[in-house]
Amino acid sequence: MRPHPAAPARAAATITFALLLATTLPSGGSAQSAIGIPVAMKAEHDSIHQQLVRATRASGATGTAARELAALLHPHFVREEQIALPPLGLLAPLARGEPVAAMLPVLALTDSLRAELPRMLEEHKAIHAATAHLGKVARGEGNAEAAALAATLAEHAAAEEQLFYPAAVLVGEVVRSRAASKGAKR
Repeated sequence: MRPHPAAPARAAATITFALLLATTLPSGGSAQSAIGIPVAMKAEHDSIHQQLVRATRASGATGTAARELAALLHPHFVREEQIALPPLGLLAPLARGEPVAAMLPVLALTDSLRAELPRMLEEHKAIHAATAHLGKVARGEGNAEAAALAATLAEHAAAEEQLFYPAAVLVGEVVRSRAASKGAKR
């Protein structure tokens, strides 16, 4: 019996996203886990991951477009959850004026983000094109769930570019500035 032609691609997408979800769960002891991605942001990423996994299982052009998008998103989401989102967990403590000495590990993350930001924004261009393609083919095939996912991803990427990435960089600047003014050692 011959396997369905799309079976290897579906299996690869499923395995990829299972690994993605496993690698983005908090682990003990690192600066990222001590700092922590805000719960609401982690829930949004997880929801997008789950919706995309479902879309990769679709037949026809929608499934193909979703798998292509998943291949682009996987390394991007992993890196985002390593360096771009954890600093945002310090926004509330910084706003409350909490001491920055325990926040100093965030500087490695925000310095990496600042250095990688041009590449991440370039990745967003390819992700945007793949997302638009998914939306177009999903609408054409009457797949409302995948079309809605494409709209959600477009909004999510815009929020990252306009709010989350700049805020994460500013977290590093605020921590560095407050640490320097208080004489905290890095």
